[in-house]
Amino acid sequence: MAKKTNQRKPLQTPATVLVNETPAITSPNNFLFFGILMALVFVAYSKVWSNNLVWDDDPYIKLNEAVKNFDLKKLLTGFHVGNYHPLTMLTLAIEYALVGEKPWLYHFDNLLLHSANSFLLFKILQKLNLNRSISILSALFFALHPMHVESVAWAAERKDVLYTFFLFLSFWFYLKYKSSEGQLNFLISLLMFIAASLSKGMAVVLPALLLITDWWMLGKGFTIKGLIEKIPFFIVTFIFAYIATKAQKDAGADASSVISAAYSVSERYRIVNYAYLFYWIKTLWPVDLLPFYPYPGKPGGSIPGIYNLAAIAFVLFLGAGFWLGRKNKKIWWSIGFFTIAISTVIQILPVGSAIVADRYFYLSSVGPLFLMAYFLGKKPEAVWVKVGYGIAGIWLIMTFLQTGHWKNLYTLFKPAEKKYPEDAMVLSNLGWYYLAEKDFSTAKAFMIRADNNGFKNADVCRTIGSMYIDEGDYKSALKYLERAATFTPKSYRTEWLTSLAHLRLGEYAKALPFSEIAVKSDPENIEFLTSHSQILMNLGRYEESNDYFGKIIKLKPDSWDSYLNIAYSYRLKGDKLTEIKLLKELIEKAPDYLPAYRNIGVSLSELGRNDEVVAYWQRATVYDTTGDYEYNIGINYALRGKTDIARDWYIKAARKGKVDAINILKTNGVKY
Repeated sequence: MAKKTNQRKPLQTPATVLVNETPAITSPNNFLFFGILMALVFVAYSKVWSNNLVWDDDPYIKLNEAVKNFDLKKLLTGFHVGNYHPLTMLTLAIEYALVGEKPWLYHFDNLLLHSANSFLLFKILQKLNLNRSISILSALFFALHPMHVESVAWAAERKDVLYTFFLFLSFWFYLKYKSSEGQLNFLISLLMFIAASLSKGMAVVLPALLLITDWWMLGKGFTIKGLIEKIPFFIVTFIFAYIATKAQKDAGADASSVISAAYSVSERYRIVNYAYLFYWIKTLWPVDLLPFYPYPGKPGGSIPGIYNLAAIAFVLFLGAGFWLGRKNKKIWWSIGFFTIAISTVIQILPVGSAIVADRYFYLSSVGPLFLMAYFLGKKPEAVWVKVGYGIAGIWLIMTFLQTGHWKNLYTLFKPAEKKYPEDAMVLSNLGWYYLAEKDFSTAKAFMIRADNNGFKNADVCRTIGSMYIDEGDYKSALKYLERAATFTPKSYRTEWLTSLAHLRLGEYAKALPFSEIAVKSDPENIEFLTSHSQILMNLGRYEESNDYFGKIIKLKPDSWDSYLNIAYSYRLKGDKLTEIKLLKELIEKAPDYLPAYRNIGVSLSELGRNDEVVAYWQRATVYDTTGDYEYNIGINYALRGKTDIARDWYIKAARKGKVDAINILKTNGVKY
């Protein structure tokens, strides 16, 4: 019989203990890896340099007066496009001050932040005592996954890369605090969390992420102490969650009532299940990525069957995750991280008209991407690590191609139109593209289709109304402007355009209340002031109209139209002599301003001062290229019976291409 021996089991070191000896972020190896990550990111996103500012880049940058004027108060305290993110807006304003609308700096900074985020994820996972292969693969997957293109290649999504940067820093310092109990690290972590929340409201999920990290990665389990120490974080969460909710409601982005009316509770539950699984499927198969994924239609009275399958698959997915996570808490952490990070935009409380969005995957992708990296890299010597590198390489190519879609609104939304040909969001953005290209008829057609498909967007209706005004169809314009007034986003341009349409129709009394609202909203807007002045003048309120024309002149001294209108108001009052005096002064100020010559000629002619008429119109011929003034001089002489002189002026007009003069000469058999 073999002799029994007392064998002592080796001490088991918990796999969840933090390694305090993790190399510092500034070590040479880390600099090298950060450089590699950055190089890969810049290669993957190299198409971005030919991309324009697109989509929400207009309201965030190109049309945002706070950004363009570096209005610090509005940048730090105002809501922008339904969000409160003052740090994000501040970065955009600084970039605008440096390069204006040139897109390269916005793209460069986004790429830099994305590279830094990928590296910080690498450092966080190392700090969690995960082997180098897992950490490297996670960082590579995060850096190169095609679904991140929306957050990185889109200037307006600065908020994604910026808030994640601060959130990862907060996470890093929190882990340093947990390993050393240093209170300074805790304070820095809290400050970084506040910075993250000031960059985008979605950062409010951090305290919950820290809790599951305590439980399932650090092995500390649920403790009252763990909850109490996070009270400052939760206070920040509640404050910024309230602000974010208010910002969304103010912008009309809270879609709860609309979605509740369109879908039953059961349908909404299935839609949430579908949205949840969508991201996990796209993690593995990131193809057919679109800028917009609409809510499902109900062609047969109910949502498509795939949503029923999603409800079943959702239960199976969570069940499998729970079962497997009992033996490996990292599975729970991965699923929990994704679930918490996506919770604010998973459409439990509907926001906007998209069921899912690639940009929502930016932070939440840490969960599924880490899970992939964990199983591929947990044995560094195995072939699966090389498979992981191969996947990263494939994603690099896919990201390169996907980045090209963000060149302009056409390249961005044309693929979406193929899948959702009648979706209002898709149609409206194609309309904006054609509007920028000055293809007004095509732009209007797309926008009308968008409105007919229930878009209910004030910008679209307002733009349609504006195009009808340009075409001279003022009644059609009013129809769309009335609709714009009932939708969001609100703009006083709606009132101004409404007043302008009534003005052009000669409905001055109807125009006045709208122009008064517009002028009160922006007392220095020259467009608003001009139409308001014209309305007052046509209502016979000349003193008031001239006061407003005077305000325009103070704001813009070379506003010759305002000088002309002041003079014209005296004509309307029957005081032609004062009108002529003012027009003479205007001509001295602006010798090439032709409308002044036209008006002074008409009034002098009515007073029988024909020689003066001819003298002024002769001066106008120097600046006129149409032959109008030569032709009018000819008419003046013809009316006075001086046909030979009139003929000479008709010939001069004809040589400039004046059709009326040409016809008169042909009728009389005169060559020119």
